[in-house]
Amino acid sequence: MKKLHTRLAVCVVCAAMLTSLAACGGTNNNGGNSAASNAGANGESNASANAGKEETKAEPTDITITTITFAESPPNDLEAIKQINEKLNINLKVNYIPANNITEKLTALLAGNNLTDVMFVEDLNLTPTYANAIDQGAFWDLTDFIKDYPNLAAYPENIWSNVKYKGKIMSLPRVRPLNGQSALMFRQDWLDKLGLKAPTTMEELDKVLTAFTQNDPDGNGKKDTYGAVFMGSPNPNLPYYMFGTGTNWKDDGSGNLIPDWWTPQFKDNLAFFSEEFKKGNIIPDMPVLKSVQVKENILQNKAGMWFGNVNDGWNFQFELNKTNPNAVIKAYPFPAAADGKTYYNEAPGFYGQLFISKKVSEEKLKKILEFYDYTATKEGYDLISYGIKDKDYTVDEAGFITQTDAGKAAGYGQTNQMLSGYFNEYGRAEAAGMPADVREYNHQLVDSIKPNAVPDPTYGLPATDGFKERGADWNKKRFDMIVNVIIGQSSLEDWDKFVESFKNDANFKKHVEDTNAMYKEKVSQQ
Repeated sequence: MKKLHTRLAVCVVCAAMLTSLAACGGTNNNGGNSAASNAGANGESNASANAGKEETKAEPTDITITTITFAESPPNDLEAIKQINEKLNINLKVNYIPANNITEKLTALLAGNNLTDVMFVEDLNLTPTYANAIDQGAFWDLTDFIKDYPNLAAYPENIWSNVKYKGKIMSLPRVRPLNGQSALMFRQDWLDKLGLKAPTTMEELDKVLTAFTQNDPDGNGKKDTYGAVFMGSPNPNLPYYMFGTGTNWKDDGSGNLIPDWWTPQFKDNLAFFSEEFKKGNIIPDMPVLKSVQVKENILQNKAGMWFGNVNDGWNFQFELNKTNPNAVIKAYPFPAAADGKTYYNEAPGFYGQLFISKKVSEEKLKKILEFYDYTATKEGYDLISYGIKDKDYTVDEAGFITQTDAGKAAGYGQTNQMLSGYFNEYGRAEAAGMPADVREYNHQLVDSIKPNAVPDPTYGLPATDGFKERGADWNKKRFDMIVNVIIGQSSLEDWDKFVESFKNDANFKKHVEDTNAMYKEKVSQQ
């Protein structure tokens, strides 16, 4: 009798649900009114015929993506992937390529006509066959679609401008901050000990570097510190643009672009740092130092200033405090150039691009863009990047994310390499565990940098034929000459002769002419 009552109760509930569904109607897959409500409008009723039918859910859209990874390839069956598949009615399949052979693999996939729906390309200049493929119509032109996806459309206009190919949006940028990669880091505790303030002019910068070298800022009674440490190999990473050189290229005043290293300001940069090296204010093994060794010297208390991201100050201090709890590192603005202005380089705002194969239908293209639009939100980005909140990652009061051991073990960490990303203009000013006052200060520093940041006018232009053929050799000669001038093996007069030799080189002249032609065409298309 009890079982009979149970079955009767279930039947009553089911009947009530069916009656409710029939009365409420619904929407079909095309967004229109349901059959029941349409029939009512026509004076006919098909409710009894439809009441017992379930709406058929469309098959999920398969989306295949090829992207880069800097570690092990994450699995495709992560819980976060399952959730986003369910949310958007898609079926993601991601093919990860190790960073160390990404260029060769991408080229081989294109040659073999084995493109997935979405292809990550690190740099068209490194894989020029993809530029040829764009010209041949292998990928979707997204120019007229982006406006319909509000989170993608919200990326800064500078980034969309930089990512354009021949005036068109042919890819989704993997967004990065435009500013925050340019600042001077100082040992604040050394400044305080010596009664100094952060420099605002090049003359004051010289005085600070000299004091760090000569006046025992670490108080150990030894002359074992240097004013600054910089990377010298393979590219001497000096903040030359703070002298007003422009970023990679500069208008010469007549509407034509010239390489930044042809400018008088670049020579001023060499003159300043060669004098600092001569005084002993720069670590003497600078010519052979790589980026990781710059950090090592800071953590060993050997140097008091270097050049880096705004958040490097806190990140380096956090590590340094493990052995030197009293050390304080702070990011500062660049000192003013000779003309009294402060200059920075504006980054392109993206690393790598995501191209969508023209083989996919327009309907599928829109589904792919729907996926990227959702993962351009903080919610979507965090889901794919870090997994399930409070299981795979935690969030502190300041909003910073820390991956749990479970999240790391599951395989999160490289999963966001397939995304265009969530744009955070302060991404290079923040870090997990950063105190609120440091975070606020860093945000203000980025805000002050923004109006003085100079973009590379050639962003988005393909490499010239001359650069493809000879660029590596040209760069090596230039980098070697810069180092030689700084360490005193070559003079500033030698630098003038070096620049003149390139101005007179037919191949390099053609490279400059071709760059200008493409630049002017780009401007005309904007």
